[in-house]
Amino acid sequence: MPLTNQPVKGMYIVEDGKFFYLIDRQLKTQGRQGGLIIMKMRNLESGMVLSRTIKAGAKVEYIEPETKDMQYLYSDGNSAYFMDSDTYETVSIQKDILGNYINFLKEGEKVLIMMYEGKVLSVKENPTVILKVVEATDTVKGNTANSATKEVTLETGYKIHVPMFIRQGDSIKINTELGTYSGKAN
Repeated sequence: MPLTNQPVKGMYIVEDGKFFYLIDRQLKTQGRQGGLIIMKMRNLESGMVLSRTIKAGAKVEYIEPETKDMQYLYSDGNSAYFMDSDTYETVSIQKDILGNYINFLKEGEKVLIMMYEGKVLSVKENPTVILKVVEATDTVKGNTANSATKEVTLETGYKIHVPMFIRQGDSIKINTELGTYSGKAN
């Protein structure tokens, strides 16, 4: 496996035989002592997020995973099921690996799965998705004392707070990293 001294966000790192996804990386300088790299990583087996600090210039082991185009089928209690578009083989992925992104997957949607040596590492997440509002309460005139938002249910079952002008049947953009409303889709 190759080594690098420049870990970047989105890289897959190997440490003690375990695979990690680099969520964020910050460089902290300390005058004459040189810099430190603070890495925020997610363990791809357990889903735990941890922070690790290394000296700038230290080598880290990384992998370049293979991407496979798969179709999202459905999810049950603790797994989500995807079908390989080429072989029609069904692959199950633990919900811990998918994290909060499971809330934004529509049945039948094409998804890129990151794999390494036949093992599923993660799903390539889109920064924004467009989902349809299937359930929304009507707005009440003068109901803006606190904040002018209301809760709606999306086609995936996810509930989200949106501005009052959003109605049932509207398509909206969702920021998948934060899980928040980011605009109305055209």
